[in-house]
Amino acid sequence: MEKEIIVTVLFAIFIISAIVPRIIQNRKKIETVGCIGIDMKLFMLGKLSLFASFSLIPIQLFFVDLSLVEKNDVFFWICVALLCIGVMFFTLAIIKLGTFSLRVGLAQEKTSLRTTGIYRFSRNPMLFGLYLMALGSAIYVQNPINWILVIIALTIHHKIILAEETALSDRFAGQWVEYRSSVRRYV
Repeated sequence: MEKEIIVTVLFAIFIISAIVPRIIQNRKKIETVGCIGIDMKLFMLGKLSLFASFSLIPIQLFFVDLSLVEKNDVFFWICVALLCIGVMFFTLAIIKLGTFSLRVGLAQEKTSLRTTGIYRFSRNPMLFGLYLMALGSAIYVQNPINWILVIIALTIHHKIILAEETALSDRFAGQWVEYRSSVRRYV
């Protein structure tokens, strides 16, 4: 029962971190869709793959064993560790963006480059957190379908990051170059 509680709490924190900013933005009438930088269908495939992979964790934990290997507590606890770190990166990134800014793509309006807080350690802490959560899923739910979902999600999200970095370079010029040279893309 403790495993179920831990996973439920982690997913609750993640969902709250992802939904509360949307509610705040809707109430303040803040635009939540910016410049995506890649084909919308590819973008949506990346999101769908990522969240499908995430959903396999509670499905395996609560309902049916999907793994091709025998259940192993070591895999579960590695998954939990990756979920914890991933949720932390994701949540801190959203908080540091200010006014709980969570949008699809880059803002169209004038913004500032975030370089402090969690952004001192990673240029993409939100996506890095999602990557860790996806890797946790791949380790816990050892199934080729899940592995394919994770590979698709990580590949597409990397393409999103590359497109965003091009846009950030255009928008912030020298400030971006300095930031990029001192902070790694992921960690």
